[in-house]
Amino acid sequence: MNPEQIVGTRVVITDGDAHHIINVLRLKLGSRIALSDGDNYEYEGIIDQLKKDSVVIKIDSMRRSQAEPPVDIILAQGITKKMDKFELVVQKATELGAVRIVPLVTERTVVELAVEKGEKRRDRWQRIALEAAKQSQRARIPKVDTPTDMDSFLKSIPRDILCIIPWEGERAMGIKEVLNLEREKRDIREAVLIIGPEGGFSQEEVERARKAGAVPASLGPRILRSETAGIVALGILMYELGDLGG
Repeated sequence: MNPEQIVGTRVVITDGDAHHIINVLRLKLGSRIALSDGDNYEYEGIIDQLKKDSVVIKIDSMRRSQAEPPVDIILAQGITKKMDKFELVVQKATELGAVRIVPLVTERTVVELAVEKGEKRRDRWQRIALEAAKQSQRARIPKVDTPTDMDSFLKSIPRDILCIIPWEGERAMGIKEVLNLEREKRDIREAVLIIGPEGGFSQEEVERARKAGAVPASLGPRILRSETAGIVALGILMYELGDLGG
């Protein structure tokens, strides 16, 4: 639901969410239900009115979600050649707790997206994020950006945010080592991960990212597929900084 749907102590649910409550969950009048507003708050209440295409819920409690990780991580992922692989990244990144997903167009990105097609793809990716957030009972729905180029994204990142770019050319430092060094200096509450497409990043891209403040890091001795690298790197960060395994 959206916060705008709340009027006083009641919320009116319509469209797909109402269909889900009525026809999938098959809840009845008086049934207790938990809701999320997609902005980190959870609500509980009982079904007060049940119509063919709408549900009215009387709210009796509200709290900040316990399902969200304590760190905000942005995943900037190189667009893969096959769209189903990128959709998998969006789904799993949402489940793992990313707050924003940025589809990146890099030097070695194979797919060319026109503006109109990019918008349509973004809409589909956002729907996938919404469904994954519901399935994993998240209180926040990650924002999926329209595709953007690497340099534009690098310029948009504040210099004081930890930014890690996993790269097969980095041998000395892994993600854990980077995090250990950073945690000696500050409490990390925000982070950015930049993942390349098939074929990885060029040396020039990595150097530009380094100059913009990104830290190259290794993901280990094996070369991972693009979609695997994004999921694995995000999982490592969430384990080290968030709530996975905790």
